[in-house]
Amino acid sequence: MRALWQASIWARGAISPDEWKYRNLKRVWLPIYDLIAIFCGVQAVSNGSPLLNVLFSASLVDALGTAMAVVATVCLLGVAFPALWRFEIAGKVVLVGLISAYVTTILLLSESAGSNLFVVGMLTFGLPLAFFRLNLLGEEVKERRVIVA
Repeated sequence: MRALWQASIWARGAISPDEWKYRNLKRVWLPIYDLIAIFCGVQAVSNGSPLLNVLFSASLVDALGTAMAVVATVCLLGVAFPALWRFEIAGKVVLVGLISAYVTTILLLSESAGSNLFVVGMLTFGLPLAFFRLNLLGEEVKERRVIVA
């Protein structure tokens, strides 16, 4: 168990002094973001989505909710264990894709798209954090390549 903790973002020394300004982002806010996404996926499976239930079968809504929960769990593991950064990148890209597909579905397929703009706004509100994290991960990949080269 100790080795697992030492491999986590919460271990002492997991964040280098030059990245100390990002410690709360990495240790608090990104995990919370992913936990919220997991919660959303679980809620989609257990309660459905009023809008998606009208447009799609219950089994498809369940599959989308399951995908959301699984992908968000992969993202959380990538945040929690920096060595899994590749998984986090893949997970964040898929997560952004799922959220974007949901927004697009609302805008294009919903008969009341105009009255759902609040929902669209709430869904897109969280995307900048995911894009910011992908940007940070990309910068870290570039730094690794410079060090190796």
